[in-house]
Parts: sequence; C-alpha cells; structure tokens
Amino acid sequence: MDPDPSPAHFAGDAASNDEPTVILIFGWLGAKMPTLRKYSDAYRKLYPSSAQIVIQADSLRYWKLGSARDRAVLPAVQTLKEMGLFSATLGSPPPRILFHVMSNGGVMSLCDMATVLRKLKIQPAPGSKCAIVFDSTPTPTTYTITIRAFTAGMRGWLRKLLTAGALTVVLFLTFVIRTILRRPRPFTRELTGLNDPALLPWTSKATPRLYLYSTADAIVPASAVEEHAAHARMAGFPVEMVNFGRSAHVSHARDYPEKYWDAVGAFWAEATKA
Repeated sequence: MDPDPSPAHFAGDAASNDEPTVILIFGWLGAKMPTLRKYSDAYRKLYPSSAQIVIQADSLRYWKLGSARDRAVLPAVQTLKEMGLFSATLGSPPPRILFHVMSNGGVMSLCDMATVLRKLKIQPAPGSKCAIVFDSTPTPTTYTITIRAFTAGMRGWLRKLLTAGALTVVLFLTFVIRTILRRPRPFTRELTGLNDPALLPWTSKATPRLYLYSTADAIVPASAVEEHAAHARMAGFPVEMVNFGRSAHVSHARDYPEKYWDAVGAFWAEATKA
C-alpha cells in the first residue's frame, strides 16, 4: 500500500495470536514517509500479519496549538476505532498494541493522541496488552537541544547558522509569551504524562517499556533517557534499556539493525507472555 500524504498511514491485515494487533509508529519531527517506511518494512518482516499506523510529525508541530495537534492525529484515532480497539468485540481476542515512539516529536504525537483518546472515554477490552518502545527519547527541551534538533538534518553551515538565528528569535519570543501568560515550559506536560499509568486506554503500571538510546546522541543525552527510565522504574513500570553506544540520534536501527530489531522482538515476546 502506498503511503498516504496525510499524517497517518495505515496498512495491514488481521494479526496472528503472537503478533501485535496493530503497531503504531510515531515519527520524529520532520521525518519523511520514505524514511519511516524503513521501520514499517522491518516490522512487516517481524510481524507480517500486524496492522500498522504511521504518524508523521511536521517540523512546525512544536509551536502548534492543542486543537491543531488534535486534528493531526484524528486519522490515526479513527483507524483505531474502525479496527474495533475502543471496546470489547464478541468473539474477538483482546487487542495487542505496540507503540514505537521516536524522538521528542514522536512523544508529542503520542501525547496528542492520548489527549484525544481521553476525551472519548474509551473502555478497552479486558485482557488488552500494550507495550511502548522509546527510540532516542525523551529529554527535557532546552535551547541547545532544540537548535540541534531542528538543524541536525541540514547541510551547509550557512543554512544551519541562518536557521539557528531565526529559531533563537522565535524561541525568545515564545519564552516571553509563556512567561507573561504563566504557561508551563514546552514539553513539561508530555514528560509528566509518559509516566502516567493511565496515559492511554490500554496502559497501566504493568505496561512494559523499552528505551533505545545512545551515549553518542548529540540531541537527546543518554543521561536524560536514563533519568526518565529510572523515574519510570520508581513509578512501577517494567523497564528495559539498550544503549547503542556510538550511533547518532534516531540512527540506532540504521547503524545496528540486527541488535535493534532483536531487542524489539525479544521485548515484545516478553511483554506478551501469558
């Protein structure tokens, strides 16, 4: 199935008993569908009968209002509804859902979806299983991290310099406006929400999570990921971690494909043990 130009792309058939019913892939800010399709293809090899939903996050998402963010994830939410994941279906097994969240942009999309789902007051089927993979995330947003995130994929020092200059002005104005309006720092809500057992209709303190990260990541420090994982453990979540050492931001699957997908496969197998 060719990728849809909209933020969400769906593909798949009915899953077998040991595979996810659906895999939701949340891309990083500005990630193009051809790039995200590589993750989709890898998942297709692991779980050929699982449905997939790919959610893109455009580069302006960071500054969008909540209503605009909600609209961006509505196609994915509608697909979940059409799959029958919002309630128990007579004769159907409980759903098994795998979330794959990449960078802070992916976290933002995940939390936007959580906001929309919370408004719907969904009662999922008893016995639903869910697991979350965090790739190169999360970290609190700082000036340095934001500049690096928006310029990492750019070529040419002049383009990076001009972009950094423009972003500096925008970030300063955003800071002033938030201070006047007494709004919380960007990404505060998302960071807090990730360790809420009721983040999604299918999550609880029993929902396992896998952190895939790297010491060499220049955008999301390994220490930030490890700190968030430690807080998750203290909150009662089952936590697994894999440090890829030298790979760059959201490049772990590219640089260490076997290690990366072996970790994901083993994690899902453990997460869905009866």
